[in-house]
Amino acid sequence: MADLALLLLTALWGTTFLLVKNALVQASTGVFLLLRFALAAAAVALVAVVRRDRPTPGLLRQGVLLGLVMFAGFALQTLGLRSTTPARSGFLTGLSVLIVPFLARFLLRRPVHAAAWAGVVLAVLGLVCLTRPFAGDLSSEVRAGDLLTAGCALAYALQITFISEWSSRHPLALFTLVQVGTTAALAPLLFALEPARLEPTPGLWGTVAFTGLAMTAGAFFVMNWAQRHTTAVRAALIFSLEPVGAALFSHFVGGEPLAPLDWTGGGLIVLGVVAGEVGGALEGRARQARATRAASPAAGA
Repeated sequence: MADLALLLLTALWGTTFLLVKNALVQASTGVFLLLRFALAAAAVALVAVVRRDRPTPGLLRQGVLLGLVMFAGFALQTLGLRSTTPARSGFLTGLSVLIVPFLARFLLRRPVHAAAWAGVVLAVLGLVCLTRPFAGDLSSEVRAGDLLTAGCALAYALQITFISEWSSRHPLALFTLVQVGTTAALAPLLFALEPARLEPTPGLWGTVAFTGLAMTAGAFFVMNWAQRHTTAVRAALIFSLEPVGAALFSHFVGGEPLAPLDWTGGGLIVLGVVAGEVGGALEGRARQARATRAASPAAGA
C-alpha cells in the first residue's frame, strides 16, 4: 500500500513542472510559492487541530530545518523553471535520489556502495548530454536555469535524507505542518529577487489549489507516512520515475520538443539513479549472504 501511494504521488508530481511554469506567467516566484504553501499550511493545520497531537522533543527544530531545505528546493526549482524547460527541470531534479547515499555517507557516516559510484558516472554522462556545456545550441539563460535546478536537487536530497531519519519520531500532522509552515513564512524573501506580481486567472488559481492541496499538503503527508512503511531503496526507485513522467507530460501535453540528446541525457540520469539504488540493494544482499555462509560452520559446531 505504501509503495502504491508513492507511485501515485510520483506520477502526479511529474505533471507539476509544466503547470508551475505556466503559472509563473501570471505570478512572480515568491507570490506563487506564498500562495501555494500558505494554502498547504492551512490544510495541514486543520488536520493537526482535528488530530490533537502533542509536540514531541525536537519537533520544532527538526521541522524547521526540513522547512529550510524544502524552501530552498522549491525556490531554486521554481526560479529555474523561468529559464529551463519542464522536462529538463524534471530530469535534473531526479538527481536528488542519487545524491542521497552520499549525504548519508558524509553526514550520517554510512558506507557508499560501488553501485552508487557507477550511478554517479552514468548521471554525469547524462548531465553532459542534457546540458551540453561545450555546445552552442543552449542559451546562457537555459544553462542558468539548469544550474538553479541542480541546486534544487541537492536541497531535495537533504530533505529525503532527513525525513527518513526524523519522521518516525514525531506526530505526522504536526511534523508536516512545521515543514510547510516554515516554507510559507520564508516565501516573501523572494520578493527581494523579483517584484511581487499577481495576475489572477482561473488557470492560476487552479494550479495553486492543485499544487497547494494535493501536491504539497497531501504529498508530504504521503511521503512522511509511506517512508515509515517501505524501504528507502524501494522509495528511491519509485521517486526516480518522476523525471520520466515530467518529460512525457511536457512533451505530449505541453508540446515541448525534445532532441535526441535530451532523451539520451535524461535516460542516462534515470539509469544512473536506478543502477545506484538497485546495485546497492544487490550488494547488500550479497554481503548478507556471505555473512550467513561464514557464520553457518560456527553455528553447526
